[in-house]
Amino acid sequence: MKKKRILSLILCVAMAGTLVMGCSSSSDGGEGSGEETGSSGTSSDGKTKITVIRPGDQEKVQAFLEPAVEQFMEDNPDIEVEIKYESWTGWIQTYPTYFEADTQPDVIFWWDNKMFDSSAREHFVDLTDLLSEETVSQIPESVWSLVDTGDEELYYIPSSVDTMVLYYNKDVFEAAGLDPESPPTTWDEFYEAAKAITENTDAAGIGVPAITGSEVLEEFVGMFINQATDAPILDENSEPLFETDEGMEAVEFVESLVPYMQASPTEYGRGELRPLLRDGQIGMLIDAPWAVPTFTEAFGENLDESIIGITSIPLAPNGKQITWAGTNGWVATREETAEASAKLIDWLMSPEILESHHIAYGSAPLLESEFENPAFQYDYWKVFYDDTQNFTLYGMIGKNSPTPSAYYTAMEEVWQQLILGQIDAQTALEGAAEAARGVTARNS
Repeated sequence: MKKKRILSLILCVAMAGTLVMGCSSSSDGGEGSGEETGSSGTSSDGKTKITVIRPGDQEKVQAFLEPAVEQFMEDNPDIEVEIKYESWTGWIQTYPTYFEADTQPDVIFWWDNKMFDSSAREHFVDLTDLLSEETVSQIPESVWSLVDTGDEELYYIPSSVDTMVLYYNKDVFEAAGLDPESPPTTWDEFYEAAKAITENTDAAGIGVPAITGSEVLEEFVGMFINQATDAPILDENSEPLFETDEGMEAVEFVESLVPYMQASPTEYGRGELRPLLRDGQIGMLIDAPWAVPTFTEAFGENLDESIIGITSIPLAPNGKQITWAGTNGWVATREETAEASAKLIDWLMSPEILESHHIAYGSAPLLESEFENPAFQYDYWKVFYDDTQNFTLYGMIGKNSPTPSAYYTAMEEVWQQLILGQIDAQTALEGAAEAARGVTARNS
């Protein structure tokens, strides 16, 4: 591969200072020309000009995206790419404004459940005939099933997949009289482990993320419902699918865990629970690869030899291999720059760039070739990879709705009442279904 250059950046403020743009410098090392960097199309020198954003921590984004864009422009001298930077929080707050003004970037790292977002949907470009077969075929069928919205066209290509697994503290297991080398594999074993930890140690059996407004409690409860029903939470018309005996089985199981959760669960998100597991204040935590950095910072990169165990989610009584997963991926937003945007997406989805993206951001490997990198040499990464390849995946709700976040907000209140012991499982199941129907009716 050609030698990569490190781009020098100047930071420019656009859209009332909310979006920071990365501007490539001139070749002599001096500052850029100061020209407008937010526009797309054809520049005065005949190049197609496009912009790209991967929301998130700027340092992490720069680590993989700047070298990738630099190499892309070397290989495609007729295309000029400018990088925009913004945190996820900032992007969530501002992206509707950009779409409404038609000033959004040409290529965006997007969510799989916001493909029908009311502000963005009409801007997405069909990539069916533009992306390479290599790019599309490398994605596992389980992931394509997860992100399917019923469209015959291809508007979204998943780039990262984050599956839920079970993290557990081996020292807490041993103190509770449990075998740290035999973590629970079924709901019954999971319940018994949570009970034993709570009754025999000073730790809570399981950490439950239930803080208001973060969507995490719906994902926690919803995963058990997915496992029991082998179905998404909502159908293609955004109507609830869980008012069944299997749905009740799942909600009753969550209710049975309540005595073994940490105190004041509505004060904790996943981020607040990870240190509790690390420090032995809870015994188990259901989380995705996002939790790995908390534990590698404490115990080193080789978590296989640490007190933190990582294993697949315990299975429901039906024995089916099912877990929750979330994806993010790339979309293009302008017909006039679609061909150039698709070329960039193809490059960002190449094995080399995918690997550098996943390493920079702590995402799990998506391709088998990534295990050749020393960063993924440890067995715990194979848990995430194997589950992505072999489990049935269900994920974020509302993917067929223009307001997916509204379902999280509506059902969260019901699930909070359940885990606080304010309502029983039957009332919670009925209340969550009614809350979902209410959102759908308002959208209609």
